[in-house]
Amino acid sequence: LRSSSAPAADSDPNAALGSAPPSGVGGIAPGRDEIKLLLPTRDPSAPTARLQVKLETGHRITLTMEPHALLSELWAALEKWRSTHSIARAAAGGRQCSLRSAFPPRTYSDMSETLEHAGLTPSATLFVTVDVPAAT
Repeated sequence: LRSSSAPAADSDPNAALGSAPPSGVGGIAPGRDEIKLLLPTRDPSAPTARLQVKLETGHRITLTMEPHALLSELWAALEKWRSTHSIARAAAGGRQCSLRSAFPPRTYSDMSETLEHAGLTPSATLFVTVDVPAAT
């Protein structure tokens, strides 16, 4: 795991996600962090999945991952980034959140699906949205 702002070597699987939070309201201002979740033994010419994710808080994170990584790994990386930056978990307070793309419009709910099978390679833009319960 490596952040573009972290000096850790590519082979350090314990490197921190994201950089130190900038000053702002609530201790962090919406910005952009880059996270690389690539295998240290990978062929440098092998394809990757580059994902730009906009959280419901307005924060933007760019992740570079292996195409065979699972959606659950993407979600876990986002949760770890939130924890590192003291941002509430996506499902905090009983909220239901979804990972979606605008084009083509799709909600990604099968966390066992690979990024490649989900059509998120070589690159994609995703949004974490808070699902509003239907009125009864």
